Amino acid sequence: MFKNLVLVSLLVGSLCANEVSVNLDKAIETALKNNALNRISKLNLDIAKVQYEQALSANYPSIDAILYVNRDSKDTIYQQRGEFNLPADMVALLTPFGLSSTTINADIDTIAKGRDTIRGQVEVNYPIFTGGKISAIIEQARLNKEVKKQAIVREKANVVYDIKKYFYGYILTNELYTLIESIYKNMEFSRDITKEFLENGTELKINRSDYLNIKLLTSMIKSALSTIELNKEMLRSALANTMGLKHDDVLKIEYNQQEILKSNRQLQDLVKKASSLNPEINTINIALKIKDEQIKESKSDYYPMVNLFGNVSHTYNSYEYGYLNEDDENRWSLGLAVKMSLFNGFKTTNEVMEKKLDKKVMNEQKLLLEEGIALQLKNEFLKSSIGYEQVQTLKDAVNTAIESSDMNFKGYQYEMVEAEDLVQSQLMEVYVKSAYLKSVHDYMLSLATIDKLVGSKVDENF
Repeated sequence: MFKNLVLVSLLVGSLCANEVSVNLDKAIETALKNNALNRISKLNLDIAKVQYEQALSANYPSIDAILYVNRDSKDTIYQQRGEFNLPADMVALLTPFGLSSTTINADIDTIAKGRDTIRGQVEVNYPIFTGGKISAIIEQARLNKEVKKQAIVREKANVVYDIKKYFYGYILTNELYTLIESIYKNMEFSRDITKEFLENGTELKINRSDYLNIKLLTSMIKSALSTIELNKEMLRSALANTMGLKHDDVLKIEYNQQEILKSNRQLQDLVKKASSLNPEINTINIALKIKDEQIKESKSDYYPMVNLFGNVSHTYNSYEYGYLNEDDENRWSLGLAVKMSLFNGFKTTNEVMEKKLDKKVMNEQKLLLEEGIALQLKNEFLKSSIGYEQVQTLKDAVNTAIESSDMNFKGYQYEMVEAEDLVQSQLMEVYVKSAYLKSVHDYMLSLATIDKLVGSKVDENF
């Protein structure tokens, strides 16, 4: 019963699984569409775009609406104590009426403002001059967008390289598996026929030691076949993961045997192209421009900051009179504020110096990066050049090894070739063809590495 349930679950899983057939171009296209790191890079670019729009807001005036509501514990009382001195002509006029005092009592206790106040106000602030600080901040935000674009290019290049690496690795292991499987079948047949020769007799000089050697070699080839099959499936899984496929998707890899063409690119052209297209170099070039803007931002503290401000307000107070009466409930003001640092302990000077030193450090890093990429390109160029010659040399050797192996295998069946020659020819075919496949793999991977180091143009649609 349990076995039946297992079989049913496996059958249902196989029916629900999605089969995906890809060649190299299709694998790259799918990976660029589905790869999570590539999506994250694009989201980071969206964030940089929003940050740039935020920086642009500094070019516009800020308008704020404020509502102020307040209740005091009691009305605000205006108190005055003292006397008013009357002028002499007024005293002379009042004397006939029996008023001869030269002063009047000035003691006053009156409500200046009621306890309840509501004020609505609109404020406007606009920076007229900031010494270049705002423009420097905006430019830094714009350059940050360019940095994120280069990050997308870098991630794309990494994805393409990984796909090629796993794809070429799969081709190598699959071809090796086909080769070893063919040799295994030959050796299995040779083992059985050797046993028959040993038991029934033959004109060949075959002893039990020859049989045991062939039997041992057959077992070792079978073990190697299992190892290669495991590596092939691991590469298939790595390719599917890089493509962003689901864990239960079945990946079918398709490729054709094609003529290996020589790369006609020149080293100096590659280095020159990399200096303008490599995302790492482009990123550090943009970073140097950001350092220039940071220097400008720090230098802005040498200049005054000028700000235009104004406000319009309407005020209600629970006391009809006082200083918040109807005549004064609507007010406006307009002004200009200027702020300039006269002395801050040389802080600005040292900040500017710090930014300049940071730029010098980055310039040194740029030189190291350019030299490092040029050296990597040189190494890969030499590897690919020598690798192509090796491929062509081994290509002829493969044909010779296959012909020798087939001839010895057929000759052994008709008792025309000794066991030692058979084993040697079979092993030589494996060695030569494996070396050929490995050289093709290394050559193609070297070209993929060159493509990654050179880089590609930024998509203007970003």
